[in-house]
Amino acid sequence: MAREGYLLHAGEDRIHDPKAEKKADTPRKKWDNFWYYHKKHVILGVLAAAAAVFFIRDSMGRVQPDYTVGMATQTFYPDEAAEALEKAMEPFGKDLNGDGRVVVQISPYVLPAEGSASSGIADPRAAAAGRMKFVADVSAGESAIFITDDATFRQVEAQTGLFAYLDGGTPKKGARDYGRMRALIAQCPKLAGAEGLPRSLSLSLRVFSGPAAEGDRAKDYAAAKELFRKLTAGSPAGS
Repeated sequence: MAREGYLLHAGEDRIHDPKAEKKADTPRKKWDNFWYYHKKHVILGVLAAAAAVFFIRDSMGRVQPDYTVGMATQTFYPDEAAEALEKAMEPFGKDLNGDGRVVVQISPYVLPAEGSASSGIADPRAAAAGRMKFVADVSAGESAIFITDDATFRQVEAQTGLFAYLDGGTPKKGARDYGRMRALIAQCPKLAGAEGLPRSLSLSLRVFSGPAAEGDRAKDYAAAKELFRKLTAGSPAGS
């Protein structure tokens, strides 16, 4: 009787109560739980994957130039003029990177005179950025050939002694025989077809020394020097 009373007041049997049984999570609930705890990780992973795909596609579609030519001028020139000059130079170059074509890339640097408002660049910060890019190019030895106007040539040469003689020789410090350091583009027979640039622009070869002459740059410089020789062949020295 005592046992029956105990069982009588023990309440309902919960062992077999369907409500008390633990139900398995549905796929939707599993997904909700996963998303709640891992949402940030998933989003970051997707963004990283998208960035990687974009980088790979961008790298695959980007043209790697065989030659880089710096164009330092006080005035901005349209891209079409630079592209015309690139196309005029390419037949005289070689496929240095083995991609089956010869590509010359002109990197423009607008270096306006101090206080000048005629460069075509209204933002002083853009002008400062142009100077920084030019300095980076020279320091890294990216360009062995340079296109300049008269004012920029004189300013850069006086400040840095950057330019070599047309035959590749190095001028003495303070040399002012500028005519031996540049060839007018207008007087280079190989570039006669290039249009859109003023006749006063000239081609120069940079001096090759210091950190810029280390590593693979020596091979690049030799190739650029050969291209420069072909482009300026038959042209009188500048003034």
